[in-house]
Amino acid sequence: MRNAVALLCGVLVVASCAPVTRPAPDADASARRGGTVVFAAQEPETLHPFRSTGTQTNALVYRVAVEGLAAVAADGTARAVLAADVPTLANGGVRIEGGAMSVRWTLRPELRWSDGAPVTSADVRFTWRALMSDPKVTSREGYDLIADVETPDDHTAVVRYRGMDVAYTNRFDALLPRHLLEGADEAAVAAYARAPLGTGPFRITEYVSGDHVTAERNERYRVAGRPSLDRLIFRFVSSVEAAKAQLRAAEVDAAASLGEADAAELERDPAIQITSVPSPLVEAIAFNLERPGASGPHPVLGDVAVRRALMLATPKARIVERLLLGRTRPGTSEIPIGWAAATGTAQDVYDPARAEGLLADAGWPLGADGVRAKDGVRLSLRVVSTTGNRLREQIEQVIVDEWRAIGVELRIQNVPSATLTGSWRSGGIRKRGDFDLLLAQAGLGVNSPDPQSYLAQRHRCDAIPRAANDGAGANYERFCDARVDQLIDDAGRTLDRDQRAARYREILGILNDRAIAIWLYDRGRFDAFRSKVRGYLANGWDIATWNAADWYLTE
Repeated sequence: MRNAVALLCGVLVVASCAPVTRPAPDADASARRGGTVVFAAQEPETLHPFRSTGTQTNALVYRVAVEGLAAVAADGTARAVLAADVPTLANGGVRIEGGAMSVRWTLRPELRWSDGAPVTSADVRFTWRALMSDPKVTSREGYDLIADVETPDDHTAVVRYRGMDVAYTNRFDALLPRHLLEGADEAAVAAYARAPLGTGPFRITEYVSGDHVTAERNERYRVAGRPSLDRLIFRFVSSVEAAKAQLRAAEVDAAASLGEADAAELERDPAIQITSVPSPLVEAIAFNLERPGASGPHPVLGDVAVRRALMLATPKARIVERLLLGRTRPGTSEIPIGWAAATGTAQDVYDPARAEGLLADAGWPLGADGVRAKDGVRLSLRVVSTTGNRLREQIEQVIVDEWRAIGVELRIQNVPSATLTGSWRSGGIRKRGDFDLLLAQAGLGVNSPDPQSYLAQRHRCDAIPRAANDGAGANYERFCDARVDQLIDDAGRTLDRDQRAARYREILGILNDRAIAIWLYDRGRFDAFRSKVRGYLANGWDIATWNAADWYLTE
Protein backbone atom coordinates (compact mmCIF):
# COMPACT_ATOMS: atom_id res chain seq x y z
CA MET A 1 0.00 0.00 0.00
CA ARG A 2 1.51 3.29 -1.02
CA ASN A 3 1.20 6.68 0.56
CA ALA A 4 -1.13 8.77 -1.63
CA VAL A 5 0.93 11.93 -1.35
CA ALA A 6 4.09 10.03 -2.23
CA LEU A 7 2.42 8.48 -5.27
CA LEU A 8 1.22 11.88 -6.49
CA CYS A 9 4.68 13.39 -6.03
CA GLY A 10 6.22 10.38 -7.76
CA VAL A 11 4.25 11.11 -10.92
CA LEU A 12 5.79 14.58 -11.22
CA VAL A 13 8.52 15.36 -8.73
CA VAL A 14 8.73 18.98 -9.77
CA ALA A 15 5.33 19.67 -8.25
CA SER A 16 5.13 21.40 -4.87
CA CYS A 17 4.38 18.45 -2.60
CA ALA A 18 4.22 18.33 1.17
CA PRO A 19 6.74 16.13 2.96
CA VAL A 20 5.71 12.48 3.17
CA THR A 21 5.42 11.25 6.72
CA ARG A 22 4.05 8.36 8.71
CA PRO A 23 2.47 8.42 12.17
CA ALA A 24 4.69 8.91 15.22
CA PRO A 25 5.02 5.86 17.49
CA ASP A 26 2.65 7.24 20.11
CA ALA A 27 -0.01 7.72 17.42
CA ASP A 28 0.23 4.20 16.02
CA ALA A 29 -1.35 1.40 18.02
CA SER A 30 0.83 -1.17 16.24
CA ALA A 31 4.09 0.59 17.14
CA ARG A 32 6.65 -1.13 19.31
CA ARG A 33 9.85 0.11 20.88
CA GLY A 34 13.07 -1.63 19.93
CA GLY A 35 14.19 -3.69 16.99
CA THR A 36 16.69 -3.25 14.16
CA VAL A 37 16.41 -1.62 10.76
CA VAL A 38 18.89 -2.83 8.13
CA PHE A 39 19.76 -0.21 5.53
CA ALA A 40 21.32 -1.04 2.17
CA ALA A 41 24.16 1.42 1.56
CA GLN A 42 27.36 1.84 -0.39
CA GLU A 43 30.45 1.54 1.76
CA PRO A 44 31.56 5.01 2.89
CA GLU A 45 35.11 6.17 2.29
CA THR A 46 35.19 7.81 5.72
CA LEU A 47 32.82 8.68 8.56
CA HIS A 48 34.76 11.83 9.41
CA PRO A 49 32.33 14.66 8.57
CA PHE A 50 35.00 17.09 7.38
CA ARG A 51 37.14 14.61 5.46
CA SER A 52 34.11 13.38 3.56
CA THR A 53 33.68 13.89 -0.19
CA GLY A 54 31.00 11.36 -1.17
CA THR A 55 28.33 13.34 0.66
CA GLN A 56 25.35 11.05 0.16
CA THR A 57 27.33 7.86 0.75
CA ASN A 58 29.22 8.98 3.85
CA ALA A 59 26.67 11.26 5.50
CA LEU A 60 23.92 8.65 5.25
CA VAL A 61 25.85 6.71 7.90
CA TYR A 62 27.72 9.19 10.07
CA ARG A 63 24.88 11.62 10.59
CA VAL A 64 22.85 9.17 12.66
CA ALA A 65 25.55 9.83 15.28
CA VAL A 66 27.08 13.20 14.42
CA GLU A 67 25.11 16.44 14.67
CA GLY A 68 25.84 20.13 14.33
CA LEU A 69 24.45 23.44 15.43
CA ALA A 70 21.93 23.53 12.58
CA ALA A 71 20.75 21.48 9.62
CA VAL A 72 18.28 21.84 6.77
CA ALA A 73 14.56 21.27 7.24
CA ALA A 74 12.18 19.61 4.79
CA ASP A 75 11.24 23.01 3.35
CA GLY A 76 14.86 23.93 2.64
CA THR A 77 15.23 26.40 5.51
CA ALA A 78 17.72 26.15 8.37
CA ARG A 79 16.56 24.35 11.51
CA ALA A 80 18.21 24.40 14.91
CA VAL A 81 19.73 21.11 16.12
CA LEU A 82 22.25 21.52 18.94
CA ALA A 83 21.62 25.26 18.92
CA ALA A 84 18.64 26.61 20.83
CA ASP A 85 17.59 28.57 17.75
CA VAL A 86 18.95 29.76 14.40
CA PRO A 87 20.59 33.19 14.76
CA THR A 88 19.23 35.92 12.47
CA LEU A 89 19.34 39.68 12.15
CA ALA A 90 15.75 39.77 13.38
CA ASN A 91 16.39 37.89 16.63
CA GLY A 92 19.68 39.68 17.31
CA GLY A 93 21.82 36.58 16.85
CA VAL A 94 23.53 38.13 13.81
CA ARG A 95 25.14 41.56 13.92
CA ILE A 96 26.97 43.51 11.23
CA GLU A 97 29.41 46.26 12.15
CA GLY A 98 31.85 47.89 9.75
CA GLY A 99 31.20 45.28 7.07
CA ALA A 100 32.03 42.39 9.38
CA MET A 101 29.48 40.08 10.95
CA SER A 102 29.27 38.15 14.16
CA VAL A 103 26.97 35.20 14.87
CA ARG A 104 25.98 34.26 18.40
CA TRP A 105 25.12 30.58 18.77
CA THR A 106 23.46 29.44 21.99
CA LEU A 107 23.60 25.73 22.78
CA ARG A 108 20.65 23.81 24.12
CA PRO A 109 20.99 23.09 27.84
CA GLU A 110 22.34 19.79 29.21
CA LEU A 111 23.78 18.49 25.96
CA ARG A 112 26.07 15.48 26.22
CA TRP A 113 28.26 13.47 23.91
CA SER A 114 27.28 9.82 23.72
CA ASP A 115 30.16 8.97 26.09
CA GLY A 116 28.65 11.24 28.75
CA ALA A 117 30.99 14.23 28.44
CA PRO A 118 29.22 17.62 28.32
CA VAL A 119 28.94 19.50 25.03
CA THR A 120 30.15 23.08 25.45
CA SER A 121 30.99 26.12 23.38
CA ALA A 122 34.62 24.96 23.57
CA ASP A 123 33.64 22.18 21.14
CA VAL A 124 32.47 24.80 18.65
CA ARG A 125 35.77 26.67 18.89
CA PHE A 126 37.74 23.42 18.69
CA THR A 127 35.84 22.35 15.55
CA TRP A 128 36.85 25.56 13.78
CA ARG A 129 40.48 25.29 14.85
CA ALA A 130 40.65 21.62 13.87
CA LEU A 131 39.23 22.39 10.44
CA MET A 132 41.78 25.10 9.83
CA SER A 133 44.72 22.92 10.85
CA ASP A 134 43.78 19.49 9.46
CA PRO A 135 45.44 19.00 6.03
CA LYS A 136 42.96 16.25 5.13
CA VAL A 137 39.72 18.24 5.31
CA THR A 138 38.00 18.46 1.95
CA SER A 139 37.06 22.14 2.22
CA ARG A 140 37.53 25.09 4.56
CA GLU A 141 35.06 27.21 2.62
CA GLY A 142 33.38 29.64 5.02
CA TYR A 143 35.47 28.62 7.98
CA ASP A 144 38.42 30.46 6.47
CA LEU A 145 36.40 33.68 6.84
CA ILE A 146 36.28 33.34 10.62
CA ALA A 147 38.59 35.58 12.64
CA ASP A 148 37.83 33.99 16.00
CA VAL A 149 35.30 31.99 17.99
CA GLU A 150 34.73 33.45 21.43
CA THR A 151 33.32 31.39 24.28
CA PRO A 152 31.99 33.77 26.96
CA ASP A 153 30.34 30.83 28.73
CA ASP A 154 29.83 27.10 28.24
CA HIS A 155 26.59 27.61 26.31
CA THR A 156 27.55 30.52 24.05
CA ALA A 157 29.84 30.65 21.03
CA VAL A 158 30.29 33.97 19.25
CA VAL A 159 31.67 33.45 15.76
CA ARG A 160 33.41 36.60 14.56
CA TYR A 161 34.04 36.93 10.84
CA ARG A 162 36.57 39.12 9.11
CA GLY A 163 33.82 40.09 6.67
CA MET A 164 30.49 38.56 5.65
CA ASP A 165 29.46 34.91 5.45
CA VAL A 166 25.91 34.80 4.13
CA ALA A 167 25.92 30.99 4.33
CA TYR A 168 26.72 31.05 8.06
CA THR A 169 23.96 28.53 8.86
CA ASN A 170 25.94 25.94 6.84
CA ARG A 171 28.87 26.20 9.22
CA PHE A 172 29.27 23.83 12.15
CA ASP A 173 26.83 21.34 10.61
CA ALA A 174 28.91 18.82 12.56
CA LEU A 175 30.75 19.30 15.85
CA LEU A 176 33.99 17.56 16.76
CA PRO A 177 34.50 16.40 20.38
CA ARG A 178 37.29 18.46 21.90
CA HIS A 179 37.78 16.12 24.85
CA LEU A 180 38.47 13.23 22.46
CA LEU A 181 40.38 14.84 19.59
CA GLU A 182 42.35 17.75 21.03
CA GLY A 183 46.01 16.82 20.69
CA ALA A 184 45.10 13.49 19.07
CA ASP A 185 47.58 11.92 16.68
CA GLU A 186 46.62 10.73 13.22
CA ALA A 187 45.96 7.19 14.46
CA ALA A 188 43.38 8.50 16.91
CA VAL A 189 41.75 10.68 14.27
CA ALA A 190 41.64 7.70 11.91
CA ALA A 191 39.92 5.66 14.63
CA TYR A 192 37.40 8.48 15.07
CA ALA A 193 36.80 8.44 11.29
CA ARG A 194 35.54 4.85 11.58
CA ALA A 195 33.40 5.37 14.69
CA PRO A 196 32.81 9.10 15.19
CA LEU A 197 31.64 10.20 18.62
CA GLY A 198 28.55 12.37 18.45
CA THR A 199 25.37 13.59 20.08
CA GLY A 200 22.85 12.00 17.71
CA PRO A 201 20.18 9.37 18.36
CA PHE A 202 22.61 6.53 17.66
CA ARG A 203 26.26 5.81 18.39
CA ILE A 204 28.41 3.92 15.91
CA THR A 205 29.77 0.83 17.63
CA GLU A 206 31.12 -1.34 14.82
CA TYR A 207 32.65 -0.89 11.38
CA VAL A 208 33.44 -4.07 9.46
CA SER A 209 35.14 -3.19 6.19
CA GLY A 210 33.42 -4.64 3.16
CA ASP A 211 30.40 -5.69 5.18
CA HIS A 212 28.54 -3.29 7.49
CA VAL A 213 28.40 -0.51 10.08
CA THR A 214 26.35 -0.91 13.26
CA ALA A 215 24.83 2.05 15.08
CA GLU A 216 23.15 1.42 18.44
CA ARG A 217 20.75 3.55 20.46
CA ASN A 218 22.37 6.47 22.23
CA GLU A 219 20.94 6.26 25.73
CA ARG A 220 22.06 9.84 26.38
CA TYR A 221 20.18 11.32 23.43
CA ARG A 222 18.57 14.60 24.43
CA VAL A 223 15.03 13.71 23.27
CA ALA A 224 13.13 11.56 25.77
CA GLY A 225 11.80 8.32 24.31
CA ARG A 226 13.96 8.57 21.17
CA PRO A 227 15.22 6.79 19.25
CA SER A 228 12.58 4.07 19.14
CA LEU A 229 14.88 1.56 17.45
CA ASP A 230 17.59 -0.41 19.23
CA ARG A 231 19.97 -0.16 16.29
CA LEU A 232 20.56 0.59 12.64
CA ILE A 233 22.76 -1.65 10.52
CA PHE A 234 24.13 -0.29 7.26
CA ARG A 235 24.81 -3.29 5.08
CA PHE A 236 27.20 -2.50 2.26
CA VAL A 237 25.97 -3.27 -1.24
CA SER A 238 27.86 -2.96 -4.50
CA SER A 239 25.07 -1.48 -6.58
CA VAL A 240 21.52 -0.16 -6.69
CA GLU A 241 20.49 -3.46 -8.28
CA ALA A 242 21.86 -5.37 -5.30
CA ALA A 243 20.04 -3.04 -2.91
CA LYS A 244 16.74 -3.58 -4.72
CA ALA A 245 17.17 -7.36 -4.76
CA GLN A 246 17.89 -7.44 -1.01
CA LEU A 247 14.95 -5.13 -0.31
CA ARG A 248 12.54 -7.37 -2.23
CA ALA A 249 13.93 -10.43 -0.44
CA ALA A 250 13.48 -8.72 2.97
CA GLU A 251 17.22 -9.03 3.61
CA VAL A 252 17.28 -5.26 4.17
CA ASP A 253 14.54 -2.91 5.30
CA ALA A 254 15.43 0.30 3.46
CA ALA A 255 17.32 1.78 0.51
CA ALA A 256 17.80 5.46 -0.28
CA SER A 257 18.28 7.83 -3.21
CA LEU A 258 16.80 5.53 -5.79
CA GLY A 259 16.20 6.48 -9.39
CA GLU A 260 12.80 7.12 -10.87
CA ALA A 261 12.75 3.80 -12.74
CA ASP A 262 13.87 1.96 -9.58
CA ALA A 263 10.97 3.49 -7.66
CA ALA A 264 8.48 2.46 -10.36
CA GLU A 265 9.81 -1.10 -10.21
CA LEU A 266 9.73 -1.42 -6.43
CA GLU A 267 6.34 0.17 -5.83
CA ARG A 268 4.71 -2.84 -7.50
CA ASP A 269 5.67 -4.85 -4.40
CA PRO A 270 2.91 -4.44 -1.75
CA ALA A 271 5.45 -5.00 1.04
CA ILE A 272 7.50 -1.96 -0.01
CA GLN A 273 6.55 1.68 0.30
CA ILE A 274 8.11 4.40 -1.85
CA THR A 275 8.25 7.99 -0.70
CA SER A 276 9.02 10.87 -3.01
CA VAL A 277 9.55 14.61 -2.80
CA PRO A 278 11.25 17.14 -5.08
CA SER A 279 14.95 17.65 -4.46
CA PRO A 280 17.47 20.37 -5.34
CA LEU A 281 19.63 17.84 -7.18
CA VAL A 282 20.15 17.33 -10.89
CA GLU A 283 21.68 14.47 -12.84
CA ALA A 284 24.42 15.90 -14.98
CA ILE A 285 27.19 15.19 -17.44
CA ALA A 286 30.09 17.40 -16.39
CA PHE A 287 32.73 18.36 -18.94
CA ASN A 288 36.36 18.43 -17.84
CA LEU A 289 37.72 21.63 -19.37
CA GLU A 290 41.33 20.72 -18.59
CA ARG A 291 43.50 17.98 -20.02
CA PRO A 292 43.07 14.96 -17.70
CA GLY A 293 46.13 14.47 -15.55
CA ALA A 294 47.99 17.41 -17.08
CA SER A 295 47.97 21.17 -17.33
CA GLY A 296 46.38 23.14 -20.11
CA PRO A 297 42.97 23.10 -21.79
CA HIS A 298 41.31 19.86 -22.78
CA PRO A 299 42.23 19.07 -26.42
CA VAL A 300 38.58 18.39 -27.27
CA LEU A 301 36.34 19.78 -24.53
CA GLY A 302 38.30 22.99 -24.29
CA ASP A 303 36.28 24.02 -27.36
CA VAL A 304 32.87 25.41 -26.33
CA ALA A 305 31.50 24.55 -29.79
CA VAL A 306 32.20 20.87 -29.11
CA ARG A 307 30.53 21.07 -25.70
CA ARG A 308 27.47 22.74 -27.17
CA ALA A 309 27.29 20.17 -29.97
CA LEU A 310 27.36 17.32 -27.44
CA MET A 311 24.54 19.02 -25.56
CA LEU A 312 22.49 19.30 -28.76
CA ALA A 313 23.09 15.60 -29.47
CA THR A 314 21.78 14.49 -26.06
CA PRO A 315 18.07 13.49 -26.13
CA LYS A 316 17.17 14.60 -22.59
CA ALA A 317 13.39 14.52 -23.16
CA ARG A 318 13.55 10.96 -24.54
CA ILE A 319 15.71 9.81 -21.61
CA VAL A 320 13.16 11.24 -19.19
CA GLU A 321 10.21 9.70 -21.02
CA ARG A 322 11.63 6.23 -21.68
CA LEU A 323 14.13 5.56 -18.91
CA LEU A 324 12.54 7.59 -16.12
CA LEU A 325 8.95 6.95 -17.19
CA GLY A 326 8.15 10.63 -17.35
CA ARG A 327 8.46 11.08 -13.58
CA THR A 328 10.57 14.21 -13.78
CA ARG A 329 11.54 16.85 -16.34
CA PRO A 330 14.63 17.51 -18.45
CA GLY A 331 17.18 19.62 -16.62
CA THR A 332 17.50 23.33 -17.33
CA SER A 333 19.79 24.58 -14.57
CA GLU A 334 22.09 23.45 -11.78
CA ILE A 335 19.65 24.77 -9.14
CA PRO A 336 16.17 23.49 -10.06
CA ILE A 337 14.12 24.43 -6.96
CA GLY A 338 14.26 26.82 -4.02
CA TRP A 339 14.48 30.58 -3.75
CA ALA A 340 17.67 30.72 -5.81
CA ALA A 341 16.34 28.66 -8.73
CA ALA A 342 16.95 30.27 -12.13
CA THR A 343 13.42 30.45 -13.51
CA GLY A 344 13.39 30.91 -17.26
CA THR A 345 16.90 29.51 -17.74
CA ALA A 346 17.15 26.70 -20.27
CA GLN A 347 19.67 24.66 -22.24
CA ASP A 348 19.57 23.89 -25.96
CA VAL A 349 17.11 21.16 -26.87
CA TYR A 350 17.90 18.03 -28.86
CA ASP A 351 18.94 18.89 -32.42
CA PRO A 352 21.56 16.47 -33.86
CA ALA A 353 21.60 18.15 -37.28
CA ARG A 354 22.58 21.44 -35.67
CA ALA A 355 25.18 19.59 -33.59
CA GLU A 356 26.80 18.23 -36.75
CA GLY A 357 26.86 21.70 -38.23
CA LEU A 358 28.57 23.15 -35.15
CA LEU A 359 31.28 20.50 -35.26
CA ALA A 360 31.89 20.97 -38.97
CA ASP A 361 32.07 24.75 -38.60
CA ALA A 362 34.53 24.34 -35.69
CA GLY A 363 36.89 22.36 -37.95
CA TRP A 364 36.07 18.80 -36.88
CA PRO A 365 35.50 16.88 -40.18
CA LEU A 366 34.45 13.24 -40.27
CA GLY A 367 37.23 10.69 -40.59
CA ALA A 368 37.19 7.45 -42.56
CA ASP A 369 36.22 5.55 -39.39
CA GLY A 370 33.20 7.80 -38.81
CA VAL A 371 34.88 9.69 -35.96
CA ARG A 372 35.67 13.37 -36.36
CA ALA A 373 39.22 14.67 -35.94
CA LYS A 374 41.03 18.00 -35.86
CA ASP A 375 44.78 18.61 -36.08
CA GLY A 376 45.42 14.91 -35.45
CA VAL A 377 43.15 14.73 -32.39
CA ARG A 378 40.23 12.31 -32.68
CA LEU A 379 36.92 13.32 -31.16
CA SER A 380 37.08 10.39 -28.76
CA LEU A 381 36.04 10.81 -25.13
CA ARG A 382 35.80 8.78 -21.94
CA VAL A 383 32.79 8.97 -19.61
CA VAL A 384 33.10 7.90 -15.97
CA SER A 385 30.32 7.10 -13.51
CA THR A 386 29.57 4.63 -10.71
CA THR A 387 29.47 0.89 -11.30
CA GLY A 388 26.31 -1.03 -10.58
CA ASN A 389 23.92 1.81 -11.40
CA ARG A 390 21.70 0.38 -14.11
CA LEU A 391 20.01 3.67 -14.96
CA ARG A 392 23.30 5.46 -15.48
CA GLU A 393 24.56 2.58 -17.59
CA GLN A 394 21.43 2.86 -19.74
CA ILE A 395 21.89 6.61 -20.09
CA GLU A 396 25.51 6.11 -21.08
CA GLN A 397 24.52 3.65 -23.79
CA VAL A 398 21.93 6.05 -25.20
CA ILE A 399 24.56 8.77 -25.36
CA VAL A 400 27.15 6.45 -26.93
CA ASP A 401 24.73 5.74 -29.78
CA GLU A 402 23.53 9.32 -30.21
CA TRP A 403 26.99 10.85 -30.20
CA ARG A 404 28.34 8.21 -32.56
CA ALA A 405 25.71 9.38 -35.04
CA ILE A 406 27.31 12.85 -35.13
CA GLY A 407 30.88 11.52 -35.33
CA VAL A 408 31.87 11.37 -31.65
CA GLU A 409 33.31 8.25 -30.05
CA LEU A 410 32.36 7.77 -26.39
CA ARG A 411 33.97 5.10 -24.23
CA ILE A 412 32.48 4.00 -20.91
CA GLN A 413 34.77 3.48 -17.93
CA ASN A 414 32.72 3.19 -14.73
CA VAL A 415 34.31 2.67 -11.32
CA PRO A 416 33.16 1.94 -7.74
CA SER A 417 31.67 4.91 -5.89
CA ALA A 418 34.58 5.16 -3.44
CA THR A 419 37.05 5.35 -6.33
CA LEU A 420 35.05 8.05 -8.07
CA THR A 421 34.28 10.23 -5.03
CA GLY A 422 37.45 9.63 -3.03
CA SER A 423 39.64 12.37 -1.60
CA TRP A 424 42.59 13.97 -3.36
CA ARG A 425 45.03 11.96 -1.27
CA SER A 426 43.27 8.68 -2.02
CA GLY A 427 43.34 9.43 -5.74
CA GLY A 428 39.63 10.15 -6.16
CA ILE A 429 38.83 10.46 -9.86
CA ARG A 430 36.63 13.56 -9.47
CA LYS A 431 39.22 15.34 -7.38
CA ARG A 432 42.12 14.43 -9.65
CA GLY A 433 40.21 15.27 -12.83
CA ASP A 434 40.96 11.86 -14.33
CA PHE A 435 38.01 11.90 -16.74
CA ASP A 436 36.70 13.58 -19.86
CA LEU A 437 33.06 13.42 -18.86
CA LEU A 438 31.54 12.70 -15.45
CA LEU A 439 28.00 11.35 -15.13
CA ALA A 440 26.87 12.10 -11.59
CA GLN A 441 24.50 14.20 -9.55
CA ALA A 442 25.03 17.88 -8.88
CA GLY A 443 23.07 20.60 -7.12
CA LEU A 444 22.41 21.86 -3.63
CA GLY A 445 22.53 19.16 -1.01
CA VAL A 446 23.44 17.86 2.39
CA ASN A 447 26.52 19.88 3.22
CA SER A 448 25.76 22.94 1.09
CA PRO A 449 22.05 23.83 1.06
CA ASP A 450 22.83 27.54 0.81
CA PRO A 451 23.55 28.64 -2.80
CA GLN A 452 26.50 30.79 -1.71
CA SER A 453 28.33 27.94 -0.08
CA TYR A 454 27.51 25.57 -2.90
CA LEU A 455 28.48 27.86 -5.77
CA ALA A 456 31.68 28.95 -4.03
CA GLN A 457 32.77 25.34 -3.63
CA ARG A 458 31.65 24.31 -7.11
CA HIS A 459 32.55 27.16 -9.42
CA ARG A 460 35.12 29.55 -8.00
CA CYS A 461 38.50 29.41 -9.70
CA ASP A 462 40.22 28.65 -6.40
CA ALA A 463 37.86 25.70 -5.82
CA ILE A 464 39.52 23.65 -8.57
CA PRO A 465 41.11 20.70 -6.73
CA ARG A 466 44.88 20.85 -7.19
CA ALA A 467 48.03 19.72 -5.45
CA ALA A 468 48.59 23.31 -4.33
CA ASN A 469 45.36 23.35 -2.28
CA ASP A 470 45.61 19.66 -1.34
CA GLY A 471 42.53 18.91 -3.40
CA ALA A 472 40.17 21.29 -1.60
CA GLY A 473 37.08 22.37 -3.51
CA ALA A 474 34.58 20.71 -5.82
CA ASN A 475 35.06 22.54 -9.12
CA TYR A 476 35.25 19.28 -11.00
CA GLU A 477 34.72 20.88 -14.42
CA ARG A 478 37.90 22.94 -13.83
CA PHE A 479 35.90 25.98 -14.98
CA CYS A 480 37.37 29.39 -14.20
CA ASP A 481 35.68 32.69 -14.99
CA ALA A 482 36.48 36.06 -13.39
CA ARG A 483 32.89 37.28 -13.74
CA VAL A 484 31.54 34.22 -11.91
CA ASP A 485 34.07 34.76 -9.11
CA GLN A 486 33.01 38.40 -8.86
CA LEU A 487 29.30 37.54 -8.74
CA ILE A 488 29.90 34.95 -6.02
CA ASP A 489 31.86 37.52 -4.04
CA ASP A 490 29.17 40.18 -4.52
CA ALA A 491 26.42 37.79 -3.41
CA GLY A 492 28.50 36.99 -0.36
CA ARG A 493 28.48 40.60 0.81
CA THR A 494 24.77 40.93 1.52
CA LEU A 495 22.09 39.10 3.49
CA ASP A 496 19.41 40.53 1.16
CA ARG A 497 17.92 37.45 -0.46
CA ASP A 498 16.60 39.25 -3.56
CA GLN A 499 20.01 40.71 -4.33
CA ARG A 500 21.67 37.36 -3.80
CA ALA A 501 19.12 35.58 -6.02
CA ALA A 502 19.74 38.04 -8.88
CA ARG A 503 23.46 37.32 -8.79
CA TYR A 504 22.95 33.57 -8.60
CA ARG A 505 20.65 33.71 -11.61
CA GLU A 506 23.35 35.49 -13.59
CA ILE A 507 25.89 32.86 -12.55
CA LEU A 508 23.61 30.03 -13.65
CA GLY A 509 23.09 31.77 -16.97
CA ILE A 510 26.85 32.02 -17.51
CA LEU A 511 27.30 28.34 -16.73
CA ASN A 512 24.71 27.50 -19.37
CA ASP A 513 26.20 29.91 -21.90
CA ARG A 514 29.63 28.37 -21.42
CA ALA A 515 28.11 24.85 -21.58
CA ILE A 516 30.18 23.46 -18.71
CA ALA A 517 27.76 20.58 -18.18
CA ILE A 518 24.61 18.96 -19.53
CA TRP A 519 21.84 19.11 -16.95
CA LEU A 520 20.13 15.84 -17.89
CA TYR A 521 17.13 15.88 -15.55
CA ASP A 522 15.92 17.16 -12.21
CA ARG A 523 16.17 14.49 -9.55
CA GLY A 524 13.44 13.63 -7.09
CA ARG A 525 14.12 12.03 -3.72
CA PHE A 526 12.94 8.42 -3.90
CA ASP A 527 13.49 6.24 -0.82
CA ALA A 528 12.15 2.74 -0.25
CA PHE A 529 11.13 1.10 3.03
CA ARG A 530 9.57 -2.20 3.84
CA SER A 531 6.11 -1.57 5.23
CA LYS A 532 7.03 -2.47 8.80
CA VAL A 533 9.25 0.61 9.06
CA ARG A 534 7.36 3.75 10.05
CA GLY A 535 8.04 7.30 11.15
CA TYR A 536 10.03 8.25 8.07
CA LEU A 537 9.76 11.86 6.91
CA ALA A 538 10.93 12.54 3.38
CA ASN A 539 13.24 15.51 3.06
CA GLY A 540 14.40 16.37 -0.44
CA TRP A 541 17.07 18.68 0.98
CA ASP A 542 18.72 16.12 3.24
CA ILE A 543 19.79 12.49 3.49
CA ALA A 544 17.33 9.67 4.13
CA THR A 545 18.47 9.04 7.72
CA TRP A 546 17.98 12.66 8.81
CA ASN A 547 15.07 11.77 11.13
CA ALA A 548 16.09 8.20 12.00
CA ALA A 549 15.38 9.05 15.66
CA ASP A 550 11.67 8.86 14.81
CA TRP A 551 11.69 5.55 12.95
CA TYR A 552 9.94 2.60 14.52
CA LEU A 553 8.73 -0.90 13.67
CA THR A 554 5.20 -2.28 13.62
CA GLU A 555 6.10 -5.97 13.68
